[in-house]
Amino acid sequence: IPFTKETKGKKFVKVEEKKEKTVYDDEFEKLLAEAEGVGQITDGDIDVLADILGANSLLGSVDVSSCSRPGRETGLKSPIIDARATKVLEPTDMDAVNETDVDESIEKIKSNDGSFKECNVNNIPLDTATVDSITSALCRNTSLTRLEMCNCNITDDCIEGFVNVVKTNQTLESISLETNKITGKYLKQLALALEANSTLKELRIANQYYTTGVGDEMAISKALDKNNSITKFSMNWKNTGARNQADRCIMRNNDIARKKRQGLL
Repeated sequence: IPFTKETKGKKFVKVEEKKEKTVYDDEFEKLLAEAEGVGQITDGDIDVLADILGANSLLGSVDVSSCSRPGRETGLKSPIIDARATKVLEPTDMDAVNETDVDESIEKIKSNDGSFKECNVNNIPLDTATVDSITSALCRNTSLTRLEMCNCNITDDCIEGFVNVVKTNQTLESISLETNKITGKYLKQLALALEANSTLKELRIANQYYTTGVGDEMAISKALDKNNSITKFSMNWKNTGARNQADRCIMRNNDIARKKRQGLL
């Protein structure tokens, strides 16, 4: 029988591996720009690009909406509900008109008027001399328990007076200096003065015009650790370690206050 070459089974065919193309941020921006330039972008184009980049699992609903063209839905949605997208902003009172007579309030503080327990001059622009008059009077006052001076254009030049108030006044329970122009260096000085105070329960210094540095934030959190009376404290933290330490201090102080109310201390 003559030999005949035969091939049994299927012939082996080498399959080339498909390599996924990596698209970097600059390429992504370029593709979007080109698509927008020629007017050919569709609702699914951004989805395709997002799939390549794996953006579906990284973007929240707020971030995704910022990638869309105005007035159009791209369909790019995160499975996780973003709380920021449904958050209802409370109306602010920073624009409210305050009809308080500042000069009259200063006179009541100076005379140590026993009926004058709260001083609210929020939203009234004050010059340095007026703020100094208030703080110097507070150093000798034994009646006022609450001081609110938010959005009063208070600067670093006035902080020395507040430091003296915190160190000497043993009647004030609440001080609010939010929405002013105080730098981190002087916020730190104010916090360091808390070590000499055992009656102040609330200090609010959030929403300042200037950003506070990490070093100042750490110093403020360490200063809170040396105070046992502050149970409410507000500040815009950027350093997680400093914020966590401050939170622990406030929780500790609240626990101390609770035990005092129950007669355990």
